[in-house]
Amino acid sequence: MNKISVIIPAYNAEGTIERALLSVIRQEGAFNFEIIVIDDGSSDSTADKVSRFAQGQNIDIDLVMQANTGVASARNAGIRRSSGQYIAFLDADDEWLSDKTRKQMTFLANSDYFVVGGGYQNRFISADSRDDHIHVTYQKQLMKQYFQPSTVILRKEVFNHIDGFSEGRRYSEDALFFYYVTHQFKSAVLRDNVINYADDKHPYASGAGLGSKLWKMESGELSNYTELMDKKLITMSKYFFLVAFSLLKFFRRLFISKIYKLRMKNGGRNER
Repeated sequence: MNKISVIIPAYNAEGTIERALLSVIRQEGAFNFEIIVIDDGSSDSTADKVSRFAQGQNIDIDLVMQANTGVASARNAGIRRSSGQYIAFLDADDEWLSDKTRKQMTFLANSDYFVVGGGYQNRFISADSRDDHIHVTYQKQLMKQYFQPSTVILRKEVFNHIDGFSEGRRYSEDALFFYYVTHQFKSAVLRDNVINYADDKHPYASGAGLGSKLWKMESGELSNYTELMDKKLITMSKYFFLVAFSLLKFFRRLFISKIYKLRMKNGGRNER
C-alpha cells in the first residue's frame, strides 16, 4: 500500500493541533499515513499535546522541534523527513473532512494528474458544472490561487524537480510554490469541499492568520511575479499585467475587509 506522508507545520497551535491530528486518523478507507509534525518554535504546549495524542491513540507521530523560521521552512523540513510516495499538507488550525483522502487518492489513481487540491468554504462548488474537478493550468494559476495547502495531495516525485517552498519567506510562499508546480505538472482541484478551514474564518478579513495581513501578502505576491519574470517563466508584458491585476484585487480585498469588520462589529455574517 502506498504511504502518504502528512506534513503538519505547527506554531503555538495547542488549541487546534489535536483536532487536526484527529481528522487524519479518522479518514475513511484504509490508508498508510506517516504523520510528521514540525513544531516551529512554539512557546506553548503544542509539542506536549502532540506527544500525548500519539500516546493516547497508540500511533507513531514524528515530532520535529525547530527554531521559529516560518511555515515554508517547516514544510520543507517535513518533506525532507518523509518516506511516502505521496505528500499531503495540513495546517495545524485546519481540519480534513473525513472523505478527503478517499476522494483525492481515487482521483489520482484514475488519472494522470500529479497534484490534486480541493475546495473549502464552497469555493469551487458550482450548480451548473458537470465536472467534479477543475484542471488548473499554469496560466489559470497565475490569475487565481486555486491551492490552499491543507487541501493538497501530490506525488512525491514532484520534489525531484521542485526544491520546495521558498525558505525565509513568510508571505505568499505557498503561491510561488504552486506556480512552479502548475508550470511543470498536471494539476487539478476537486470541486468538493475537502477541509474545514480554520474554524471557518474569513480567509483574509478575519483579523487572524497570515492571510489577514493584506499588504504583506500583496508584497509577497508582487515579489513572486518578479521572480517568475527573472526566471523567464513570464514575459515582461505579462508581469506588468499581473502586477496591475493583483493590485486591483488587493484594493478589492481591502474594501471587503473593512466591510466585513463593520458587519462583525454589528453582529453580521461573513461575506466572501
